[in-house]
Amino acid sequence: MRARSRPAPRRSYAQRLDADDSVLTSEWHRRLLSWKTVGLFTIPLAAFALGTWQVQRLKWKRALLDDINDRMHRRPIPLPLRVSPDEIDRNEYRRVLVHGTFDHAAEMLVGPRAMEGEPGFLVVTPLVREDGSRVLVNRGWIRRDLRAQSLRPDSLPTEPVTLVAFVRKAPGQNSFTPLSSPQDNDWFSIDLPRMARFSRSQEVLLDAIQPESVSSILHDSRRGIPIGSPLQVDIRNNHLQYLITWYVLGVFTTAMLVYKLRKPPTAATRVKRMRDRAGSFL
Repeated sequence: MRARSRPAPRRSYAQRLDADDSVLTSEWHRRLLSWKTVGLFTIPLAAFALGTWQVQRLKWKRALLDDINDRMHRRPIPLPLRVSPDEIDRNEYRRVLVHGTFDHAAEMLVGPRAMEGEPGFLVVTPLVREDGSRVLVNRGWIRRDLRAQSLRPDSLPTEPVTLVAFVRKAPGQNSFTPLSSPQDNDWFSIDLPRMARFSRSQEVLLDAIQPESVSSILHDSRRGIPIGSPLQVDIRNNHLQYLITWYVLGVFTTAMLVYKLRKPPTAATRVKRMRDRAGSFL
């Protein structure tokens, strides 16, 4: 006669709670050490790293702007007849005095360029100096309908002029900008090396400074006289907004990560919470 199997002893309530706790703890450890969790950790780390990098960029940009502002407000100095690349680097945004005669036959129009929504061109003209050397002067902006020189005779001085201008480095070229056509006087960007070869000038670019007078700007615009650069430089400095964005993202993702990876409450704690909730309805 087969012996009856003895029923398994019933576990106590505390034993069942301990078993539940061990399962939850095991799952929590597995989740904590998973590759998914490692990947989630990289998000706040990357955000805080980028925020810290933007702090360094902000310090660099502020120092750069302070240096440019200091150069711009120094007393203008005469521009040497022969300008080396080192002098351009050392004196960029420095005001200089330059004397010579414009060669309007070699004028180059760069564009289209818009000013306050109106299309136009930048006028770049070689300035012939007393020794016969040439430098390129970005005289400023004119309206598109005044492109032809015959429509703006007041913008074509034939007498020698003395200018106050900024020394500028050659602007960077955009890979999406079309190639210029010097033969047709179609220049889509200030391509300093090509412009210098085309006009037999030194690779020196000066930005003519516009007098700070609204009435003179409006008067010059109607007559086709180029509107020069203001006595200030508009260099974007958005690094403060960037670092705030990255740090806020880092704090937010860290809070989400902590919430997601928090250790689950024990079974006894859950039972106590359920009893407290049930008691609140009674």
